[in-house]
Amino acid sequence: MRIHRVRSGETLEQIAQNYGVTVRDLIHYNELPTRNVIVPGLALLIPGGNPMAVQSYVVQSGDTPKSVAAKFGLTPELFSQWTGYRADATLAAGTRIYLPARRTTKRTIEVNGYLLPSGTPSDAQILQELSYLTYFCSFSYQARADGSLEAPKDDIALTSARQQQIRPLLTVTNFDGTNFSPTLAHTILANASIRRRVIDNLVSTCRNKGYGGVNVDFEHMQPTDRQLYNQFIAALRDSLHVRGLSVSIAMGPKTADNPNQSWMGAFDYQTLGEEVDFLMLMTYEWGWVGGPPMTTNALHLAGC
Repeated sequence: MRIHRVRSGETLEQIAQNYGVTVRDLIHYNELPTRNVIVPGLALLIPGGNPMAVQSYVVQSGDTPKSVAAKFGLTPELFSQWTGYRADATLAAGTRIYLPARRTTKRTIEVNGYLLPSGTPSDAQILQELSYLTYFCSFSYQARADGSLEAPKDDIALTSARQQQIRPLLTVTNFDGTNFSPTLAHTILANASIRRRVIDNLVSTCRNKGYGGVNVDFEHMQPTDRQLYNQFIAALRDSLHVRGLSVSIAMGPKTADNPNQSWMGAFDYQTLGEEVDFLMLMTYEWGWVGGPPMTTNALHLAGC
């Protein structure tokens, strides 16, 4: 991705032609309602192209847009697009500007998305538009106190995922229909027969419906269930791995380990990191609806 700042008089057609992309992609990636809504100063995401990083530069005495562009191997047009300075502009010494730096290599990443299936064609449309996903987590199979699973309407989503070559993951939760229930989680984790029944049902569902693994999203567990949760994940891993299936978890974020901490205490980072194939760190949990603005991303960490 690159960023283009719209200049006066530019149209989407001109911008698309300059970057070798389509108007449709510009509208899609920038969520524009129409092609006639761009205004000078608007920052547009430009898909594709050569990968770039950002580097800073402090303007020196005597620098001009042309000389700085040449120093960094940029065309005057690209310099202007990134900095907003025209070719004849005067650069004030000491000003910090940001310029593109071409990367010579790309890193392979894995991308996951959670989907609450509706059982309608919109599920297929969503996955078609997000065909670059590595995984999608079907949210959610709700574990019950008797070890059974309440399934979402996921048939259409699974069919679309196979068509898009997206690996589907079955997300299992301790959601009781209203909230994430610590009592429900404890009932499952503390009873060996119920715990085994949940695992067996997860494995059989994966095999019958074509899921590539299980993503566990147990939330608001009691801190005293920490060891029980570790044991549950280890047993689930063993049952999945022998069948070529993955195990992953969603975890709350923390900067230090306090086993007695409400909500986060049940997550034993060190042990869980050794048990799972990868995890989703719910960084949006740094904040809450009554607090200041915080990050809203969930990080997908592989190779734990």
